[in-house]
Amino acid sequence: MSHHLRLVTPELAATLRRCQDCPLSRLCLDEAPPGAAAPLPSCDEQRCVHLDGGQHLFRVSDAVDQQLHIIRSGDVKLYQHGRDGGQHIIEFLGPGAWLGLESLNEQQRHAGAVALTPCDVTTVPYSMLTTLLDRQPRSAEAFGQLLSDTIARHQQHAAMLRSTSAVQRVAQFLLHRLEQAPHGTAARASLPMSRQDIADYLGLTSSTVSRCLSALRRRGWLSMGQRAFSLPDQPAVQQVAAGMPLALDD
Repeated sequence: MSHHLRLVTPELAATLRRCQDCPLSRLCLDEAPPGAAAPLPSCDEQRCVHLDGGQHLFRVSDAVDQQLHIIRSGDVKLYQHGRDGGQHIIEFLGPGAWLGLESLNEQQRHAGAVALTPCDVTTVPYSMLTTLLDRQPRSAEAFGQLLSDTIARHQQHAAMLRSTSAVQRVAQFLLHRLEQAPHGTAARASLPMSRQDIADYLGLTSSTVSRCLSALRRRGWLSMGQRAFSLPDQPAVQQVAAGMPLALDD
């Protein structure tokens, strides 16, 4: 029986480390051919952009430049302008999330993206992504799942706005943030957005959001700190999220 050994040269080791750190790694699913040591040539087309808090990555109605963006670190809000001139927040996004999918093959962007905290974002030409999908067939399935997950999140959000009370929405929002928190954070999650941002996302007023948070805090179910929170009694908050009545002003 013969065994084919692949010598791990310094160049190959550097490539493997680079691929592990690449934000497109979840799509690079097919094994490279034997002896292949170099990444896709188009990998060199990636570039990293740093944003300070409050800085836009792109704005509503900007010309579409056929670029996709992947958040490496930090938090971003994706928003649209409401009919009343206010802001409608589509989603809060963190590390690993993709931006720009909603405007592909359009002339103008349908949404804007602004950093809530200092962020590092990788910018990838759409042509590079299509090259990857062509060369690695299983990547198309992974990319399709990414799009499906995005649509499902937006549908769930729309359903929540139609059928839940204010305190339910706030409780569900907090639980979702906690689910997204990195492992090993002792059940503590970041809260980099303002009360008004939360209100715009949940279809409420900022005063209503504040009353809901205060009601949870008075009962000892919510603990808030500097841009972060924890849920000392998560089962109670889960009951509220499921529809348990909760008076806001008692």
